[in-house]
Amino acid sequence: MEYILTAEEKHSADEYTSTHLHVSSEVLMERAALAAYDVLLERDLPLNKVCIACGPGNNGGDGLALARILAEKGYIADIVLPGGTEKMSETEKTQYLALLALCPDTEITPAVPQKEYSLLIDALFGISLNRNPEGLYLETIKAFNTLHDKGSFTVSLDIPSGVNASTGRVMGMAVLADITVAFAFKCIGNVLYPGAAFNNEVIRKDIGITDKSITSGPQVKALSDEDIVLPERIRYSNKGTFGKVLLIAGSKKMSGAAVLAANAAFRTGCGMVRVYTASENREILQETVPEAIVNVYDENDPLHEIEECFSWCDVVAIGPGLSYSDDAKSLVRFVFENSPVPIVADADALNIASDDPGMLINESRDIIITPHVGEMSRLTGLSVNDITEHLLDTALDFAESYNLICVLKDARTVIADPSKKACINLNGNSGMATAGSGDVLTGIIASLLAQGVAPFDAACRGCAIHGKAGDCASGKLGEAGVMARDIIEGIR
Repeated sequence: MEYILTAEEKHSADEYTSTHLHVSSEVLMERAALAAYDVLLERDLPLNKVCIACGPGNNGGDGLALARILAEKGYIADIVLPGGTEKMSETEKTQYLALLALCPDTEITPAVPQKEYSLLIDALFGISLNRNPEGLYLETIKAFNTLHDKGSFTVSLDIPSGVNASTGRVMGMAVLADITVAFAFKCIGNVLYPGAAFNNEVIRKDIGITDKSITSGPQVKALSDEDIVLPERIRYSNKGTFGKVLLIAGSKKMSGAAVLAANAAFRTGCGMVRVYTASENREILQETVPEAIVNVYDENDPLHEIEECFSWCDVVAIGPGLSYSDDAKSLVRFVFENSPVPIVADADALNIASDDPGMLINESRDIIITPHVGEMSRLTGLSVNDITEHLLDTALDFAESYNLICVLKDARTVIADPSKKACINLNGNSGMATAGSGDVLTGIIASLLAQGVAPFDAACRGCAIHGKAGDCASGKLGEAGVMARDIIEGIR
């Protein structure tokens, strides 16, 4: 697990490290610069024509310290100081004087010189930016992006200037970074879109700020590779040992979603899947998922076997391909009001619930919903644009208001629970933006729940497994070639 911090949390960790762990700001700045220098060497980046833009704060001090380290190695960088020296912090001013003492001929200008550069270092704002860049700062960002478009490689320190570290929002304009060197912890703005698009690759480097520097638990985490595993298998077991999923899915001429969700549940390790679906789907499900038990209902009689199914299962997944029919509405309401086991709700179950979101509130059992931003818009009444600009807050607020776990799907999926914990899934790729991908995720999460994984962990781990499986599929097929069935094949 890794923490993903807001700007405030990162500032607090920095201050605690200096004040209580007695690692001074000067030492942290030096270690940050050395970490950035290590990245330049590791990636064999060109160091002969370098321009470093430094703002009036610790991020600028990191840039000046890096310039001094480069000078010690024989590489003289041009320095851009859009704000001059008057507003420099004392720590940054020390780095400025040290650079001039070592290399008095350093070219220092308020604007980016009209030159060609092989490497640009962005140390303008770091995580402190809270308003749109203006004046020479904005002109510096524009100049860096113009040079980047012409082939200059760009490295940002901590976060590309212009990206809000706490939300990922772009503050008017931001530096397009090929690499971002995140010091100690990544910020939300490093990983949430639209800011993530300016962070092409994020490399986290330790500089002496550790988990011990965090005095209160961060709101947001991400799973590390070692966390993304299927539940352990017990040797002395049978098919009932690994859980039973009741999948209420599919409708007339809409069997594919049920097939995908059922196969995903099996592939993720659950022992038994029972599909409850419209009678027209019996044959295709028996042919395509012969491992599943299939129960069907006739039109206008959707509830006749549902209670018996409830007594059999460990978890209910409802929604994929269900349609918006009267039968579907009856099923969705009945499940939310009567299910004795945890529920995973997706797709049409959420579209139906959007007519009366109050049906989602129930204190007696766990509910996980998995809306994409369009479905979330229908549930909340918020515009898609509002949701995408406030993805984390939207998920957290909805989870708290309705006492459920919200898996809000986007290019970066956010998982939130009622206690204000959240997880951002860092796995996955554009190839997963394909029909049926959400049905696969529903099956994965339901399978993990059935196997006894705690609900929030099942949602977080399910999204990560889904993303890793999609990455496996895209590695074989290319992102454009990925289909939902390929994601299932990538589950390992």
